[in-house]
Amino acid sequence: MMTLSTKGFCLLVGIVVATASVCPANTDWPLKQDIDLSSGFGDYRPGHFHFGVDLRTGGIPGKSLFSPVDGYVMRVRTEYYGYGKALYIKGYDGYIYVFGHLANFAVNVDRPLKAAQVASRRYYQDIEFPQDSIRVSRGEFIAYSGQSGVGAPHLQFEVRTPDNIPVNPLLHGFDLSDKTRPVFSRVGFQMTDDRSLFDDGTRKMFFEVTPDKKAGRYTLDTVLYFHRPFGILVDCFDRMRAGGMKQAVYKLSVYIDDRLFYEVVFDSLDFATTEAVKLEYDYLEAVEGRDWVRSLFEKTGNTYQGSRAVRSNRGVFGLKGSERIGLHRAKIVAEDCFGNCSQLTFEFLWGPPGNVFTLDSTVSIAADTTQFYFSPVAEYEDLKIDSVKVFLNRQQLWGPPPTARVLPLEDGKLQCEVIGFKIRTAVLRLFLFTHKGCLIRDSLFNGLLVKGTGKISLEYEIIEDGLLVTINSRGAKGSKSRVELYYRDSLLGIEYPRYFNMNKYICFIPSRKKYARIDCLEISMSEDTAYGAVLSDSVHIVAVGFEEREDIAIGKFLTLHLGKDNFYKPRYLELKETSLMNRSRLGLNSAYYQIFPEAFVCRKDFDVILKIPSINRLNHRSGLCWLDEEENRWVWLDDNQFEDNVLTAKSTGGGIFAAVFDHNPPRLKYLSVADGRTYGNRKLAINFIIEDTLSGIGDDEDIVIKLDGEWLIPEYDPETGQCRSKPLEPLSPGKHHLGIRVTDRAGNLAEQYLNFFIKQPRKKSNR
Repeated sequence: MMTLSTKGFCLLVGIVVATASVCPANTDWPLKQDIDLSSGFGDYRPGHFHFGVDLRTGGIPGKSLFSPVDGYVMRVRTEYYGYGKALYIKGYDGYIYVFGHLANFAVNVDRPLKAAQVASRRYYQDIEFPQDSIRVSRGEFIAYSGQSGVGAPHLQFEVRTPDNIPVNPLLHGFDLSDKTRPVFSRVGFQMTDDRSLFDDGTRKMFFEVTPDKKAGRYTLDTVLYFHRPFGILVDCFDRMRAGGMKQAVYKLSVYIDDRLFYEVVFDSLDFATTEAVKLEYDYLEAVEGRDWVRSLFEKTGNTYQGSRAVRSNRGVFGLKGSERIGLHRAKIVAEDCFGNCSQLTFEFLWGPPGNVFTLDSTVSIAADTTQFYFSPVAEYEDLKIDSVKVFLNRQQLWGPPPTARVLPLEDGKLQCEVIGFKIRTAVLRLFLFTHKGCLIRDSLFNGLLVKGTGKISLEYEIIEDGLLVTINSRGAKGSKSRVELYYRDSLLGIEYPRYFNMNKYICFIPSRKKYARIDCLEISMSEDTAYGAVLSDSVHIVAVGFEEREDIAIGKFLTLHLGKDNFYKPRYLELKETSLMNRSRLGLNSAYYQIFPEAFVCRKDFDVILKIPSINRLNHRSGLCWLDEEENRWVWLDDNQFEDNVLTAKSTGGGIFAAVFDHNPPRLKYLSVADGRTYGNRKLAINFIIEDTLSGIGDDEDIVIKLDGEWLIPEYDPETGQCRSKPLEPLSPGKHHLGIRVTDRAGNLAEQYLNFFIKQPRKKSNR
């Protein structure tokens, strides 16, 4: 098998990228300055990929933009959120070029846009122009950059195919000077079966990687041991220059033993499958602000076409059960669009699905001496084990007792001799050390009592793929244990935790239909059902995603309406209701309702329905809200509706929810026009700030500005609260009347009315 060096490999990639891309001809960047990117193609955004590249504009709006191609304006769109002001140019090369977050358009676009806004009395517009009705030439001025919609001042620039598929601009005619390699910071591993846990009791682990002296090389120094199927994650990013903004890596390739195992590339994206961003990236890492963690295996429901497993294993090592026992070498290659490469290498040891050694017999040769005999699995020699030690558990710690020794026998068999008078209750296991420094925690072969202590406590946590139940024991001896799951006093099933140490037992329970409703967990420190539970805990855990549609109640008044299509795969949720004595003093119109975990992956938003407990004339001033605990503020949910004393809204995750009153109208501040003042500018700018404490401004119909009874175009930035307008025609000298009405989503109205004057222009002298 031929192995390519990194340098040669990257050169080959650069050639392939250069020749494989079908590029638009004769294109220029829309900014006539040095191009610096603040975001890349395929970057993580909440709920979607980033469909273009973001060009920095020096932190200010108003940079002139120019058409990259010959073509015509095909569409213009304006809204307060999303892209803000956006322009679409259809090039004669067939591609569509999109410019987002603009401040203003060229006159030939701005004039028909404003005419449509005035005619409809709506700021929101989506206008498609006939072919060639507004022609543009390459290099012709088309717009000014801005910060409309979302984000600081910048230009979002996209290239789309004739079928409206976004493609990577850096591979389609828009070049950059980029000599900076991608950067690796961490590598992660995630269990993918229905039972396994890492040695720390988790299902997912991350490790810091070490940069080598050679540029672009990274290593994981630890050799890890796996014997259950797992997927790989990697925390990595790219920059176009040293010190530049982080961006998504264009291409990631996983090699196992020099054979391609999995790859993902950001060549093109599809609006129809954009929600796959939650699976291409690690969603739980992203919501914590770590946006660059990529999943290098196929998660259930991932429809993104740019990622693929080379073999029928979904990129999961060990899925088929046919992998070779022994040491494997992994390599992850990160490449940008310009042939700059980095690689991360690590080794891991793959073992048999069970233990390496099996206890054959136990012999007591004296009152204080016991010998244990073990046989290895058939592939024992492939693990290259250097030494085997007996470890003893004391409370949370494991260590080698001085009175234990291991003697090798023929055919890899072992004799372990342990001296002590309380061997029966000594919790012992084998620790295996390989020549690569890999540690295998093997057979737990002695010391677990049939019945253990009753001094225990219980913890449980819902994670992304199941339920973790942890038993914390204060006993001085180890034992077996079991978890019984109930609903309405009916036993649903029994699960058996894994012994980690005398103080900790952990059980992973995947989402199962038989556990669709759980209201009680009972713990017994024995596997024998003759011994009853020593601890019982009431819970409200549901497994969702099995039924086509279902309504799940939290208490008497709140209901979740959801089904299979809301989730990529079934999962658990925990539900709680907390009643409040003085909720009206807190501005609440309901109890607290909690959905755990706070963050989880949804395919699409689910419905939250709350019947308000009491009827009063102000209920319509309340809305369903989510508590942002970091900011300690309520967030008004999207699509809030009130009808027949029932609130409905949508949510994409968990947390704390309640109906919250919004009695406060918006505040209009810093109005640039004063009552009774006289101005000389006949196109007087009307600027002010809108502040709202809770529900916020819904859309353009919530802001009405009238000058002398004529509707004016309200330009509003929801992030800064700035609202701007001006008359389209010069004002006549004399008195004018200004009226402003702003309504928030709760229906609270703010009004301001005033009169001002325009000076009579001075007559020009005849001298």
